[in-house]
Amino acid sequence: MLSIFDLAGKVAVITGSTQGMGLSIALALGQAGASVVISGRTEESSKKGRSILEAHGISARAFPLDVSDSASVENFARVAQSAFGKVDILILNAAGEAPTGSILSHTGDQFDKVMTGNVKANFTLVNHMAPAMVQRGEGSITFISSRAAKRGSAMLGLYAMSKAAIDQYVRNLALELGPSSINVNSICPGPVRTEFSKVLWQDPVNEAKMAAATPMRRIGEADDVAGLALLLSSAAGHFIHGQNISVDGGVTA
Repeated sequence: MLSIFDLAGKVAVITGSTQGMGLSIALALGQAGASVVISGRTEESSKKGRSILEAHGISARAFPLDVSDSASVENFARVAQSAFGKVDILILNAAGEAPTGSILSHTGDQFDKVMTGNVKANFTLVNHMAPAMVQRGEGSITFISSRAAKRGSAMLGLYAMSKAAIDQYVRNLALELGPSSINVNSICPGPVRTEFSKVLWQDPVNEAKMAAATPMRRIGEADDVAGLALLLSSAAGHFIHGQNISVDGGVTA
């Protein structure tokens, strides 16, 4: 491992990390030397994710986290910080609901659930974990946003709104936390082959259409996101700050 990517001695908390992009990120950071704290929606899924990481020789802890439940978020913030005694890297991947269809058809309750899971939960976790980073004068915070935050959507309107809020949150935090040597960014993937986004690619015809509209002629894979997360979490990418970075095979271009 090149020294500028070496995370030995660091502790990384990655939410929503028992499968898909989150698990790939946890593996990448763990293999770079970090101890990792992961979360799943249930105790069972959390334990399964920890077993996968430990099978790769990674020091890991795992706790359940339901981003729609304020008590669960508060509890996770507490146990995640105490698991290894500190948090150097926070990667916020867990997401709440993503209802599809016309934004005019959604209810106020759906709006509240989306914003609670995708915005408020992250707000709460940052408010718990960033102060200790500020006190130490170092750290890294990365949000997993979405390409949907950068364009209109007739199918995922509420989800896109919540991710646009995250990208603005990044810019605000960048101004506040930069002087404490904490870099803050978001990663904005296009369609990635995960269970969460299955509705977008499970139809082979739809996947072929998305691939054809992508300059690299394919949709994303979880490891495509993990590499950037490692960069932003390491010394190699620490001067990248306040950015909303697309990982979409060139579609944004």
